[in-house]
Amino acid sequence: MSLTTPRTRPETGGRALPAVHDAVREAARDHGVAHALTLLHAATSPGLLPAGHGGHVLVPAAVEATSPSYDTPDGPRARRSGPHEEHLARLPLPDGDALVALRIPGAGPGPRGATGWAHGLVHLRLGLAERALREAAAHLRGRSVQGTAMLNLPPVRALVADAACGLAEARALLRAPDADGSAPGRAHRALDEAGRVCLHLLGATGFATGGPGDAIRASELLADTYAPPPPIPEGDRP
Repeated sequence: MSLTTPRTRPETGGRALPAVHDAVREAARDHGVAHALTLLHAATSPGLLPAGHGGHVLVPAAVEATSPSYDTPDGPRARRSGPHEEHLARLPLPDGDALVALRIPGAGPGPRGATGWAHGLVHLRLGLAERALREAAAHLRGRSVQGTAMLNLPPVRALVADAACGLAEARALLRAPDADGSAPGRAHRALDEAGRVCLHLLGATGFATGGPGDAIRASELLADTYAPPPPIPEGDRP
């Protein structure tokens, strides 16, 4: 899949965002975490490390290595080597790539691409959840209990339905008007629950290093790193 996607630019008024969201969701579903994050980064903040509140960054290793600046509430700043950046972890992914976790003092969501990145992450996580449910269903279809495929057992089907409902809730929240700004946070919570159900359905496979559970856990870490701001109180809305 090509990494060429519509860019989000101020002069477009954000009209390219739906195309970006669709491409990122498809990339996450079909190609995994690193590919989709690289696509989203190229579309929303090329050359810039997107940062969450508290200065935390979680991006593919290739993005970290090729981004000369980082985001702050006052706009981009050039990166400096040395103790200014705290490398927290390197997280392997099932496809052989890795995510790098950093903390950069003073970094945070800025005016250049933070909104596009944050909204794109919800669509990316939806694609990852769709991938996780597909993998869980395939896992269960290949296992049986007393001659019955596990996927056809009523308790298992109930869990699959719970995960599917979480995905449906997230899709609905992303399509509906968002008057108070609460939709991204609510969609993240629905996807957290759906991912945890998929982990349960995968059994021991979901907790093995290098397995599908790595992507589910990375998805939840992304939501924690780039948590959306709290909803606007009704009395403060324009």
